[in-house]
Amino acid sequence: MAVLTVTHARRAATATLVVWLALTPLAAQAPSQIEANLKAVFLFNFSKYVTWPAAKMSDRSPAELRICATANDAFFAILKNAVQGEEVDGKPLLPVALDGLDEARSCQILFVGNAHSPDGRAWLAAVRNAQVLTVADGALTDDTVIAFVRDNNRIRFDINRAAASRRGLNVSSKLLRLARRVREQ
Repeated sequence: MAVLTVTHARRAATATLVVWLALTPLAAQAPSQIEANLKAVFLFNFSKYVTWPAAKMSDRSPAELRICATANDAFFAILKNAVQGEEVDGKPLLPVALDGLDEARSCQILFVGNAHSPDGRAWLAAVRNAQVLTVADGALTDDTVIAFVRDNNRIRFDINRAAASRRGLNVSSKLLRLARRVREQ
């Protein structure tokens, strides 16, 4: 019983943090730590509002949801802390620090940092035909499903529904309503 209370309290605290961070403007020179924490919590919450249906009848649903990061070690530590011990639909969230492009196809969520950098484009190309929720910084690309953007000194996100559809992902209408902008094509 105590475990359920701690998990419930943790989820409530996480939800409160997300709402507070989303509604509170970042300082003009906000430390990158605050922004990294916010993005890690967003990645955790995206996993609640996206589904990965089986592509074929013979496909099995993954036993865990792998949230992969290509960013620096400091960001991975923040991500690991944000999802540690958390579950979505009975599946544990597993943070993964990627070493190579081949590993990216085993992710359910892939955060690539700057989608317009050469590295970002390489990571996105590695999962182009895979059922992977791609998340990046900056403007949406054809390969990015969700993009973090700075809007009036806040971190917000845009969603590319066409990219999600091409990847076979279902994005909840609840998440679509929270997006700053939804690109249909």
